[in-house]
Amino acid sequence: MHKIFIVFFIFFSLPSVGQSIKDLEEELLKTNSDSQRMRLYYELSSKYQLNDNEQAISYAEQLLKLANQKKDTHNIVYGKAMIAYSYYNLGALDRALKIYLEANNLAVAFENEELKDYIITHLALTYDEMGNYSKAREYYNYNIQYAKENQLPQDQMIGLLNIADMFVRMKEYDSAEYYAKKAVKFDDQSDENVKSIAYINYGVALERNNNFDKALIYLLRGLEIQYTSDPDFAAISEAYLTISHIYYKKQQFQNALQFADSSIINSKKSESNYYLRKGYKLRSNIQKALGNNTRAYEDLKKFVETNDKIYSEETTEKFLELQELYEAKQREAEINLLKHQREVSKDSITKKNIIIIGSLIILLLLALFLVVYISRNRLKQKALTLLNSQNQEIEERNLQLGEMTEELKSQKEEIESHRDQLSDAYEILEKRNKDVTDSINYAQKIQNSLLPNLSTIKEALPDSFVFYKARDIVSGDFYWFHQKKSDNKDINFLASIDCTGHGVPGAFMSMIADALLSQIIIELDYSQPAEILSEMDRRLRIMLKQDKKYSNDGMEIGLCAIQQEKIIFAGAGHRLVYFQNNELKVIKGNRFSIGENYIVQDKMEFEDHIISTKEPLMLYLFSDGIQDQFGGPNDKKYGIKRLRNYLAAIHNEPAHQQQIHIETIVKNWKGTREQVDDMLLIGFRSH
Repeated sequence: MHKIFIVFFIFFSLPSVGQSIKDLEEELLKTNSDSQRMRLYYELSSKYQLNDNEQAISYAEQLLKLANQKKDTHNIVYGKAMIAYSYYNLGALDRALKIYLEANNLAVAFENEELKDYIITHLALTYDEMGNYSKAREYYNYNIQYAKENQLPQDQMIGLLNIADMFVRMKEYDSAEYYAKKAVKFDDQSDENVKSIAYINYGVALERNNNFDKALIYLLRGLEIQYTSDPDFAAISEAYLTISHIYYKKQQFQNALQFADSSIINSKKSESNYYLRKGYKLRSNIQKALGNNTRAYEDLKKFVETNDKIYSEETTEKFLELQELYEAKQREAEINLLKHQREVSKDSITKKNIIIIGSLIILLLLALFLVVYISRNRLKQKALTLLNSQNQEIEERNLQLGEMTEELKSQKEEIESHRDQLSDAYEILEKRNKDVTDSINYAQKIQNSLLPNLSTIKEALPDSFVFYKARDIVSGDFYWFHQKKSDNKDINFLASIDCTGHGVPGAFMSMIADALLSQIIIELDYSQPAEILSEMDRRLRIMLKQDKKYSNDGMEIGLCAIQQEKIIFAGAGHRLVYFQNNELKVIKGNRFSIGENYIVQDKMEFEDHIISTKEPLMLYLFSDGIQDQFGGPNDKKYGIKRLRNYLAAIHNEPAHQQQIHIETIVKNWKGTREQVDDMLLIGFRSH
């Protein structure tokens, strides 16, 4: 997981927000104000930390130097923290911890709780990375408590995320998911960058708990935000690495390889050897699973080299720190001797005493020089011994890798010969995929053109609405409307239809259903709903040749013939729900659907149900899409009972307001989950 550092803006106004590095550097050349220069050093260091930590350290050191000159404690602490953060990014944890502790001592002495909280956050992260989890958790809890007391929701979110990251390191994945989920609840109170890291970290925790589909949702959300602002390449690398792990575990190796490549590219941009090492190791495993042994060997070699590089950098850093310590001791001894010499010169002493004291000083200097020289040589010798030992290990590994090379060379030519063939096949698949998508999009236009005009329905039934939401581009659910006269009476036909399947198969069936309704009601002038459904069933069986073979293709339909004094309803698998005097009533219709050929009857017999309209009614036709949708806090179906209760609560409101309620409840219930089926709900009032 990717840790987040709390960064407080240390200036009252920040006109540089949104400026590029080039703009900031040009502004730095022009300004003569020390306060402006410190602000610009800080901003430039912050921006370079995303992709060039050496340059970030350079600007932070300039901030620290100027802050020391001005005796500005705030900016001295921030300058040290920025330097330590860059060392943290480069993997030099001991060096980062040493500088953070120096900054913390200053913050405590200055008695500034904000500075103290800022540094404690960084100390917690560093102890966490070093594996000192008890110390890290102590500091994290301090941060969260401070954020609660000062009403800082984003800082609470950061603290929770970092604890989640710690539990991932401890391999306690249930706890990691718990804390990451708590953190994500603050997403609407956080800036985009922090929100992005929160989504990525929650995705990592879910992946570790093998909740792959949900993990992918949050990882892709985090990446989407990253690419709309200044990218944090380390976070992007972590997200791609985790997605690659998911596909690797699913044994979808080509997808895994694609995301592993992206992780490695972004690791290089972030200068993060930590993620780079992991990327090479994972890609080596993927290549091995794909049978690409040569490439697997190459990535394994890069993994070893990156691992050795991290170890070498840490060793060199420790050696430099020891060297600095002894040089400081040497300077301190020289200063003490000079002080002693000045004190002696003040006294009235004889020439003989001066010679004796001078000789003693010279002897003492020589002795001290000899001690320091010997000590430094011993330290250098130890460092050289350590480096030689490391080089020997590397040579042994290279010998092992060389043996692997001989085994893999014979496979290289054959592997490379397939590369171009695979590339061509991939391009063909890409083109075919685009052609199919374009065709489906065009099919959507055709299907939408067949739907009745909503304004026509509104004109005939003023207090009505249609909620219609396809699962895919095209839908198996649709609604149908027609006005006509029969025996000098106006009849409005309104139907809800749910065809077998969804997407393209459902869309084909919906076109058949539209054609059948038009033939039977308009051309053949049928007016009774039960007769219309029976004739639809007969014609559909003929069209699909269902008398010769078993088929489950068909449709469920609820059909209303709306007249001045009554409404006639017939249903094939659909029900009519209506409210009269605030009382819920349900007409279930026939249990079998149109085209259901495992029913033994040669001809379906449907039943008409007559409802008087002398009293006001609010009526609803709907498919099973809403009630079958998974969601809510326990990831369950919405259910028919919950839907009826909700309709009971809103049925007295105007139709357009009811539609808004339905859209809202569906959106809130579904949340981030996938839509499982097409959705259709029609409501209309009869006065």
